[in-house]
Amino acid sequence: MLTRTLTRLLLAAGLAAAAISPAALAQRGGARPSLPSGPPGITLYSDTNLRGNAVELTADQPNFNTVRFNDQARSIEVRGGVWMVCADGNYKGQCEYIDRSVRNLGEIGLSGAISSAKRVPYDKSPRSYDIAFFADGNYSGPFLGFDEGEANLSQFRFNDTASSVMINRGTWLVCEDADYRGQCELLDASTGNLGGIGLNDRITSFRRYDVRREGPWRRPVPPVVPPVRDTRDGFQGEQTVFFPAPTYNGRRINDGSGAATRYCQSLGFYEAVYKSPGPVLSDVVCR
Repeated sequence: MLTRTLTRLLLAAGLAAAAISPAALAQRGGARPSLPSGPPGITLYSDTNLRGNAVELTADQPNFNTVRFNDQARSIEVRGGVWMVCADGNYKGQCEYIDRSVRNLGEIGLSGAISSAKRVPYDKSPRSYDIAFFADGNYSGPFLGFDEGEANLSQFRFNDTASSVMINRGTWLVCEDADYRGQCELLDASTGNLGGIGLNDRITSFRRYDVRREGPWRRPVPPVVPPVRDTRDGFQGEQTVFFPAPTYNGRRINDGSGAATRYCQSLGFYEAVYKSPGPVLSDVVCR
């Protein structure tokens, strides 16, 4: 919760700044080492593995010609903070967020190609999150990262904003409406263009999807059953199914954001249209 709160505050500062462009490639799996916790600063080296001539930065540097190190860095040591390093001056061209040392800048396409660097107002780089959404395509612009799902991005002021998504760990269900409703797509790899799956500027909720526990994902289909009509008295309505006390493996299901819709979709329905308030799911109506 603390990580998400910090990210929310830092995102506001990032959205107010000029758009930034990390051409980031997702790295999947593996344990995440702890981040450097020292004062903000980086050291750039002319050789790989943090060797060779070095230049230390503790503040923004829009032009590496000023420090006589333009297009010379081949590795970077991060002592603290999150930094954006760019191929061109004034933070333009290909850029990357980094929050830990990089022993070979060729791995991110910037070996001997960095001309500017600055600290950015985030607590982690996008690669350090399990999933990160970017305001612009190709993993550029302000980003918002998470290690768990959210049923409504409106609270982060990032609703209908994402144009690309970086997936570093896990498989994720991303949806156009809150509570995992509307058009949803299952993603296990990054995509630099959400328009390719019809979700550019349309994502409102997302969650991790456990294939082993939940089984193969099937796209929910809106019901096509015609409404029920009482021709005698004039009443009509949509057909739904009522579950008074939903369970999973014999146990009641804790209520939470999107829990009712997740339950309905697990049974092949489209969404939940009603549930009673309370700590566990009850009186759930699925359609």
